[in-house]
Amino acid sequence: MSVVEVENLNIDIKRKKILQNVNVSFEKGKIYGLLGPNGAGKTTLLKAMLGVFRPNSGSISFKGQDIYQHSKRDLISSIGSIIEFPGFYDNLTLQENLTLHLKYLQKDTSSQHINRLLQTVGLYQFKEKRFSETSLGMKQRLGIARAMSHNPDLLLLDEPTNGLDPHGIKEVREMLIREVISSNKTVIISSHLLNEIDLMADELVFMNNGEIIFETTKMKDHTHIYLYRLRMPSSMTKTFPREDLLEECQGHEVYTGKDELEFVSPLSQKEIENLLEQHQVPTIMLEVFELTLEDLYLKLLEKGEENEVAYS
Repeated sequence: MSVVEVENLNIDIKRKKILQNVNVSFEKGKIYGLLGPNGAGKTTLLKAMLGVFRPNSGSISFKGQDIYQHSKRDLISSIGSIIEFPGFYDNLTLQENLTLHLKYLQKDTSSQHINRLLQTVGLYQFKEKRFSETSLGMKQRLGIARAMSHNPDLLLLDEPTNGLDPHGIKEVREMLIREVISSNKTVIISSHLLNEIDLMADELVFMNNGEIIFETTKMKDHTHIYLYRLRMPSSMTKTFPREDLLEECQGHEVYTGKDELEFVSPLSQKEIENLLEQHQVPTIMLEVFELTLEDLYLKLLEKGEENEVAYS
């Protein structure tokens, strides 16, 4: 069941296109990794889900309601977030900062609740420490605690492990996985740490140049991802069953040329060859490459850069 639906979303800021025709959905009880280089549009997409950037066109619905057509307070209040650097009061302790935030939201400010939050993110022993006296990693942990403090249905976390050491990153990863399993939350994490996000995310969404360029869509359930390069016979360029083939092989198109198709798929070469045979497509011109997630990411970015040059 989809908790968030983003449809045909376009956002321009100061006449510059930041998000272009973004279509993506996020299901309940899953962790999603939102990946892409700096400037890809990840933070803007998260802010749009919080009601910060009104779309030029398109829509964002949360729990079936358009967040820009709805009275925002009660809907947005069931979203927790840490976007960019977490802002707190320097002269207040960690405990006091959380208490003040929960008072503002009119939520549980009991010491038991505050202590439990601080324990969850590994800050309980520092609860009397002033925010100004904490490290970058501790600030990030407090930001995560604040995002979770009112038990939201949706967590939007922008680079939540920034400033954490490897042990801290592992702790945050395990904590978020526990939260999703125990509370059936939806978590969307923006990052450029590909391997780390791959360890915690159920699905990955790749962005570049303000567009969604790839979604794993259950490919992570498979051990391998393959890149296939198929040269289409000139006699079939008009009749080649491209969309049918991609659907049947759980594939994602990477590139289409005049007589060439590149796509990724979790299916083996033998399975792809059988599908091509069913569609009466010669397999003599089929190449296959096994990809790591990093290979796939770089391949997708490479194609995005080529397209950017072509259309600039």
